[in-house]
Amino acid sequence: MNMLARAMVLGLELGFLIAIPLIVFLILGLWLDRKFDTMPLFVIVCLLAGFAAVIIEVKQVILPFLEKRSKKNDKL
Repeated sequence: MNMLARAMVLGLELGFLIAIPLIVFLILGLWLDRKFDTMPLFVIVCLLAGFAAVIIEVKQVILPFLEKRSKKNDKL
């Protein structure tokens, strides 16, 4: 697979890696706030946890891609 195709797949993967955890954590926060009547406490806490999860996941996906790219450029 060429570099452009890998970059496009990476972009699609990153879109899902960012959107899915944030949506799940938002729904969880809304559900907890409704259950305990603490609106917006759990929404804020869950969104912060979601952002942390996104940062970790994106880092795990991006770093290997960048390392492969830099090794390929070093060989040229």
